Amino acid sequence: MDKIKVKLKNTPPKTGVYLFKDKKGAVIYIGKALRLKSRIKQYFDGHDNRPQIPFLLNDAADFDYIITDNELESLMLENTLIKKHQPKYNVMLRDDKNYAYIKIDYETEIPQIYSVRNPDSKNARYFGPYSSAQKIRETLSLLRKVFPYCANKKVSTRPCFYYYLHRCPGVCVGKISLEQYQETMHKISLFLSGHISEVKKEIQVQMLKSSKKKQFEKAAELRNQWQALQIIEERQKMIFPQKVSWDFVSVFQTFDRACINVFVIRGGKLNDRKNFILENTANKNLEEIFSAFLESYYSQNTDLPREIFVQEMPREISALKKIMALNSGRNVKLVKPKLGKKNGMIKLGVENAKEYFESFITSQASELSRTTLALDELKKILSLSQTPLRIECFDISNIQGTNSVASMVVFEDGKEKKSEYRKFKIKNDGKPNDFAMMQEALNRRFKNSAETKWRLPNLLVIDGGKGQLGVAVSVLSKYDLKIPVIALAKREEEIFVPGKSEPILLSKSNYALQLLQRLRDEAHRFAITFHKKLRSKTAYKSALDEVLGIGPKRKKQLLFKYGSLAGIRKAPKKELVLMLGEKTALKLLEKL
Repeated sequence: MDKIKVKLKNTPPKTGVYLFKDKKGAVIYIGKALRLKSRIKQYFDGHDNRPQIPFLLNDAADFDYIITDNELESLMLENTLIKKHQPKYNVMLRDDKNYAYIKIDYETEIPQIYSVRNPDSKNARYFGPYSSAQKIRETLSLLRKVFPYCANKKVSTRPCFYYYLHRCPGVCVGKISLEQYQETMHKISLFLSGHISEVKKEIQVQMLKSSKKKQFEKAAELRNQWQALQIIEERQKMIFPQKVSWDFVSVFQTFDRACINVFVIRGGKLNDRKNFILENTANKNLEEIFSAFLESYYSQNTDLPREIFVQEMPREISALKKIMALNSGRNVKLVKPKLGKKNGMIKLGVENAKEYFESFITSQASELSRTTLALDELKKILSLSQTPLRIECFDISNIQGTNSVASMVVFEDGKEKKSEYRKFKIKNDGKPNDFAMMQEALNRRFKNSAETKWRLPNLLVIDGGKGQLGVAVSVLSKYDLKIPVIALAKREEEIFVPGKSEPILLSKSNYALQLLQRLRDEAHRFAITFHKKLRSKTAYKSALDEVLGIGPKRKKQLLFKYGSLAGIRKAPKKELVLMLGEKTALKLLEKL
């Protein structure tokens, strides 16, 4: 504490972000301030009466700070640092992966539409965030039915997959122009923003124009789009007679977690409902919870309403208002309704948040129960001395010995721990020998495990049969490691154990087998992904790489102009000579 007090004297009275740290140097709380010195001082002079402050001060051993130019920068930096460090005293959105967006990417010749986790480009439009990836998939599926869009990045002679399914207008093969396709992009943008009525009006105008020009096929397509939108609009519940653009934000709070409910009203209709689980809310009041959520959610939101109605006003809203104005190009009001229909919507939101939270807890308990049963069952079936809380699984992927790779995936407490996954590019490549490849991967994994302090598993799982199991046993014996090991064979899902001639066969409904299958399938997926990546790199190393005088730039120009090696073979010799020079062109033609 003395260290903090000394440091506090030299803290400047400037705008910035402060980070409290514990004795080990781990960040335990992050905040922002207009005046760093006076804000941090409040924690120690009794002016901050929040219930969690005594616990925070008891853990705090040091603090650090970063000066920013203004309040807006401090808000953005605070959000970034909270996501990075995940401090235990900050309110946290559970599973940041649920924060997803739909992106219209204008970087390519044909604009692309897909989902992303983080907005990362200026030449694009983002819609969201959505509360789950599933909701994005459903939206994109509906979108493709109403407004067919293209999957190809550029115009060529080869149509995209969706063209054959009548889910692409044919811009990829020149059936419609890029300018005409921009009209589709505009409609999609309006649709994703919730302005269905505006899209319908535009379609009606275009439908009439097409009819007058006797473009009856196009008019029929537009009519189908209009009818689809009409059905979608009728399904939406009418909330307000005015065409308002509002959000209603409510919270249901328990001891250590909270659930946020957001009703999204666009054009006076309920356009969406979003739910988010917040962690670390013990000893936090509603004001703090709303501050944390609104800053995190609306600082990244691209579909901002004109007014946000909240159950509780946040503590500091100036920076939040600035960043929302920056994102939307207008001022967004924050209001706490007290009476009437708006207050009724807030209360309804609390009920929805409670229902969602209870459903979430039930599903979590069910999953936890299944996982616990699976681990206990594994311990019993395999006669293990302890529950296998950390399991590692290895798999090999190759085609006739080429581009051979091994994958190692890790499950802790029955769940994937992707930060611990490892992939091995097999050095002894060229011979299709799965045993040798597995031996190499396991040797590399366990050779220096003591020196690197790499955690050892409670159970090792090998994808394969008796042969692969024998390899694993010999490697573990070589390094004197007493790690239980089994092999799981794909065909009959047989579990092979060292010292037993007959495999263990479990019912398909057995939780232990299901856990092993999930582990094996994840290892297989991880290996295949890495193998495909290496294979594509090898494939890209074409005959062009073997021609002296053709570097990366020339190679790119050739492939861009002719599309493939087959296209280059068919190219007129004069064109190649003009492009490469006679000597290099002749060498290329010899190779092809």
